[in-house]
Amino acid sequence: MELVLFCDYGLDDAAATADALMHLYEDGYSGATLVAVGGNVPAEVALRNAKKLAAALSCPLGGVRIADTTMFPQPSEYLTAVHGKDGMGDLFAEAPCPVPVVPFAEWLREEEPFDLLSLGPMTLVPRALAKAPRKFVFMGGNVAEKPNFRGYEFNHALNRAAFSECVKYPHVAVTMDTCRHPLFNIQEKAAPREGLLYRIAERCRALTLTSGERGCYLWDDIAVKALRHPSWFSSEQARDKDGNLLSVAHYRYGKQYYEILEE
Repeated sequence: MELVLFCDYGLDDAAATADALMHLYEDGYSGATLVAVGGNVPAEVALRNAKKLAAALSCPLGGVRIADTTMFPQPSEYLTAVHGKDGMGDLFAEAPCPVPVVPFAEWLREEEPFDLLSLGPMTLVPRALAKAPRKFVFMGGNVAEKPNFRGYEFNHALNRAAFSECVKYPHVAVTMDTCRHPLFNIQEKAAPREGLLYRIAERCRALTLTSGERGCYLWDDIAVKALRHPSWFSSEQARDKDGNLLSVAHYRYGKQYYEILEE
C-alpha cells in the first residue's frame, strides 16, 4: 500500500510531506509518491522544491519517489509573500535529490493500491481518482469561512471544474472551515522547540506577521492529521457556493497544534 501526495510545494506542503513521511512505515505504507503539481508555484518550481525537501529530510526514504507533472498544463500562481522567494520559505538549499523522479504518466500506469492526499489544485487529481484509491483526503474548499482567493479557497479557485469533479468521489474534505480552528492558529506563539517541522511552522508564522495575514495555519498538514488520526475529527455534510456536497472534517481532539505537530 502506497501513500500518494499531490503537493504544490509551498511551505505547508513541505510540513505535510515531512509529517507524512516521518510516520510512513508505522502507518503501514510501503512507500510514497510525491506528485509535484502547479498551484502555489508553477509545476517546474514545485518539482524543484520537492527535490530540495527530499534532500533535507532525515527520515528513511525507502520506497519514496517524486512524480514529475511538468508535461501537463496546469494553473499556478507565485505567492512569494506567503511562501517565500523560492515558493517554499527559502529554507532549503539545492542538493542532490536522494529519491528517484518518475514521469507522472508512468505512475498512472501502475496498479498498486494507494491512499490519496490532495494538497493543491485538483487539475490532475481526477486521473488518480480513476485508479480507485482506498482513501481520498484533500485540503481545499470552504463553506462558511471567508474565501481567500478570487472568491474561493485557493486550491478550489485555481480549478473549480476539477474540484467539482473530484468531490463526487467519497472523500474527507479539510476545508478552510476545518483549518481555521483556534487551536490550529500558531501566529501568537513562537515554535516551542527545534526540529524540521517546527522550523517550517516558525517560517510560516514569520511570513504571516510580515504579510499582515490574520492567523497562521499549516493548512496542508491538517489534512495529514485527518488522514492519520480520523478519530480526532467529526464529519458534516455541507454544500459550498458552487453547490458541491462536501464531507467536511471538524477538529474535535482539543489539543493545540504544537501539541500534535509530531503525533
